[in-house]
Amino acid sequence: MTRVRLLRKAEEELEAAARYYEAEQAGLGAALLQEVRRTLRRIGERPLASRVERGDIRVRTVGRFPYRIYYRTGTDGVLVIAIGHRRRRPGFWTSRA
Repeated sequence: MTRVRLLRKAEEELEAAARYYEAEQAGLGAALLQEVRRTLRRIGERPLASRVERGDIRVRTVGRFPYRIYYRTGTDGVLVIAIGHRRRRPGFWTSRA
């Protein structure tokens, strides 16, 4: 399995989303985190299986939640550059690419 790392900004986005969902309904934030972990495992298992979004950036949708994970692959593994809602702030991650 390929090593998967997250940029600090991506970690912050995930934490903010989990807090939001948890405030909406108890346990929903934890469910989001679980789905993201599952998606990150899948990325680590098959990093080239996700579609190319732009340049060398790939994207994978998180199950059950309207979020996407944007990442790039390299010799040292996978680097997640952003985790964001599918419909909010399109292209917000492009400055990190």
